[in-house]
Amino acid sequence: MAAVLSENMKAVPRQIDGAEVVAFVILDPEIHMDSGSLRLYADGALQTSFYGLAIATYDLAAFYLFFSDIDWETENDTLHDSVAQAMETAQRKFGVTPSQWNFYIEELRPD
Repeated sequence: MAAVLSENMKAVPRQIDGAEVVAFVILDPEIHMDSGSLRLYADGALQTSFYGLAIATYDLAAFYLFFSDIDWETENDTLHDSVAQAMETAQRKFGVTPSQWNFYIEELRPD
């Protein structure tokens, strides 16, 4: 089952690109501003704006931080050894704090 945060927001899927979603956050452009600490490109163009972020895994051995559009289609990603590392990248890039994450898999929430 997908989470729905409000009528105006898209449902957050349990899987993205075949990976199990561990946690997600909808980015608020008034709060989550791109710090420029990580530069992401697609087709040669710098990407600075995304609808949401999702941490997902295929096998629990590694965790992807998916940078997604409003339909939760992946526009870019980074690979991490842990959920905590993915969260740190999101905090550096957009100022996402640990309390702003919504977890589907609570047991993977870092202490």
